[in-house]
Amino acid sequence: MRLGIFLKFVLYFVLLAVVLGAGGLLVYKNYRADHYEGVASAQLATAVVGSVSVLDRAITVGEQEAREVLSLFSMFPFVLCVEIESGREADLRWPPLPCEIIKEEKYPLHYENILSDGSGLLFYVSNEWVQEQVDRELYIGFFALVVFLLLFVVGSGLLFQRIVGHPVSYLIRSLRNISQDLTKQELIRKITEDEIGELTDALNGLLQRIRTYQAELVRLANTDGLTGIFNRRTFFTNGEELIKSHPQGVYFLLIDLDHFKTINDTYGHAVGDVVLEKVGGLLQGSMRTSGTRLPDIVGRLGGEEFGILMSADNIDDAVSVAERLRQTIESTHIETVDVSVSTTGSIGVAKTVIGESLDNLYQRADKACYLAKDNGRNRVEAAD
Repeated sequence: MRLGIFLKFVLYFVLLAVVLGAGGLLVYKNYRADHYEGVASAQLATAVVGSVSVLDRAITVGEQEAREVLSLFSMFPFVLCVEIESGREADLRWPPLPCEIIKEEKYPLHYENILSDGSGLLFYVSNEWVQEQVDRELYIGFFALVVFLLLFVVGSGLLFQRIVGHPVSYLIRSLRNISQDLTKQELIRKITEDEIGELTDALNGLLQRIRTYQAELVRLANTDGLTGIFNRRTFFTNGEELIKSHPQGVYFLLIDLDHFKTINDTYGHAVGDVVLEKVGGLLQGSMRTSGTRLPDIVGRLGGEEFGILMSADNIDDAVSVAERLRQTIESTHIETVDVSVSTTGSIGVAKTVIGESLDNLYQRADKACYLAKDNGRNRVEAAD
């Protein structure tokens, strides 16, 4: 299961808090145990100092009176047993039973030579009382830790959502929407001025570069690298859509440059490329100003062969446009570094027939172009 940033943060923090809290409580437990042992020792020392004279008098009176004085130490909840250490065979103690038979865990506190006869007092302090005091504080500390963790999770959740969650979610949604169509030009709105805002700026810059590269790739994929007009694939793709939407009134002009191989053989392929580039620009420029009702499609079909799809009212108008193109090509002198070159073109014109495919239309225009070449080149012929 994939965890979100917030869940990871909470999980790691809780684990860290539990480990540190457990360690802290263990250290605190030992510290407080020493503290309460010191408290017991201090309280007993104060009580012993205050009761020495009373205990001395009680001992001189009798054992019963001495035990009654010793019983006064029972007011301390941590005292399990107290006895007077002396050279007598039977020591005085409270309670009267031997302290060793008390099963509760305990530890001794000695106050030697505290009485006037050189006797001392031996107290057995309850370890359970010490642990009870420490455990009570540990319970409070544990409860405080749990409350802190709950408050932290809730509070950090609200802050995280406000500071990080909402901006990041918005950024992710925006990127998903843009990734579905990189041609959209809108940028991601910057909603914070912190690191997420800087990330938004960086992503917007990256998107702009991607769109620039994408536009260039689309251009390279759709255009002829030499002439800058449509390549054969794009020409036929757009042409099929044009014929599908306008099955009548569309004409195919197929232009083939005359004796182009001679230009390459005589002047070199570099000059031939200049000729192709110039003719492609002439055709594209001429068709943009031809006044047709529908956008014309101009492309290089391969080698020295160019194609134009245009709309016209009748075949005579289409032939007239083709004738103007032929004259433009013939009258243009193409200047290169070393030579000035001119060329001519043979043009075949074919009209669309309802239900006819673009490939068949192209074949008929190609036959008309061959007819123009057979009839002397540098002329226009219309297909039947």
